Formats: sequence, C-alpha cells, structure tokens
Amino acid sequence: MSTRRKILLSTLAVVVVAGSVLTVRWFVDPHKDDPGTADAIFVLGGGGDRVGFALDLVRDGVSDTAVFASEFVESQGVWAARPCNDVRPDDVPESATFECHEPDPATTRGEARLLRDLATERGWDTVVVVASTDQITRARRLVERCWDGEARFTGPDHGQPWPIRALYEWGAGLKATVLRGC
Repeated sequence: MSTRRKILLSTLAVVVVAGSVLTVRWFVDPHKDDPGTADAIFVLGGGGDRVGFALDLVRDGVSDTAVFASEFVESQGVWAARPCNDVRPDDVPESATFECHEPDPATTRGEARLLRDLATERGWDTVVVVASTDQITRARRLVERCWDGEARFTGPDHGQPWPIRALYEWGAGLKATVLRGC
C-alpha cells in the first residue's frame, strides 16, 4: 500500500472516530442539568414527550410557570401544546400557569429570542429549558448567545432513531455555528 493511501485511510479513520465520539457526546448523551428550582420552565417545540416532561417538572415543584414555544393550529383553533387549550391535568398544582407563544421564526433560534424577550420582560433570572436530548447542545449554544440569565437544560429523548436525529443535528449545529449572533 502506498504512503499516500495509508495517510488517506488513517485520516479517514481519525475523522470517523472523532465524528462518532462527538455525535455521542453532543446528540446521544449530552450533559443535562439538574433542574433545581427556576422562575419558569421553557419548553422548546419538537419531538419527544416534552409536554409530559415539563408537566412532571411542574409537579416536582421546579416552577409554577410553564411556557411552551408552540404553534397555533389555525384550522383546528388549538395550540399544539395541549396545556394551553384548557386541558389542565388534575394532578398539577392550582398555582401552575401554562402559556403558549409562537416563536418568530419557528426555529430554535426564534425560540431562544422568545425566551430572552419573556425573561427580560418578566425579570426571570433562571429558566429550565426542555428540549429533546439530541437538541440540547445546539439549544444551549443559541440560548447562551441570546440571554445572559441562567438556563438549565434537560429533556426527554426525541423518539426517532438517533442516527437520523444526529444527521439532522449535525446540519442544524453547523448552521447555528455559521450564523452567529442571537
């Protein structure tokens, strides 16, 4: 085997191993924060049972305020996040409030801007951000660019096979890296 071919194969092996390690670290098993207590729970739109996860956080006393970045389904006259449609679970505290807001644009970047605007308007210092496991790394990067408060990230698995989600997140993460700013 030629020296050039050995170098090419070695480089390819390093890229594959490094890409695999980063994929696991960023999208399959990212760092999740302990939610503690917070001024609000902010739920990003997307896959996985984010609504159920957020309701569990409310039940656990993390915050009485849950804000869902959700779309309003005009044809049905309802919010995509069911707690905003007067579908209040019986086992959440009476003091709990649920809100839905449509981010503009309807992207993770738009959700980060919405979080910033609400936090600034309401004087929030600490927010627990609920995102699917594969989205946490990218969401953390975008929220930290938009807001100086303390954001803790946690959430459920997406529900789709991780190779599909990892491919999507690699592309979305690259876009978030290239398009700097909030």
